[in-house]
Amino acid sequence: MIQEATAKTFDSLIDTEYAVVDCYGDFCGACVMLEPVYQEAAADLAGIRFVEINITHEWDIAERFGIDAMPTLLFFRNGQEVHRIEGSMDREELNRQIAVMLYE
Repeated sequence: MIQEATAKTFDSLIDTEYAVVDCYGDFCGACVMLEPVYQEAAADLAGIRFVEINITHEWDIAERFGIDAMPTLLFFRNGQEVHRIEGSMDREELNRQIAVMLYE
């Protein structure tokens, strides 16, 4: 399950053992390409919270985290950012990036 965040709910959603946040925007082709991969991972991987935030509308989050490309995936462990990656990717690459969060 993917939870949609706003500036008001963002901090409470990432305050968990593991969270991955998809920072996407309106009219972003790469974001559209990443969406089914992200949804599949969210359905398959229990124990990780998957969050989406539309930074076109929630620009304060983009500013807070210095996001200047879409999509950007932010990886959090216990509420702290531990990793990030920009751009679309396939499921294999997303799994590798999640492993960075889990095991490093």
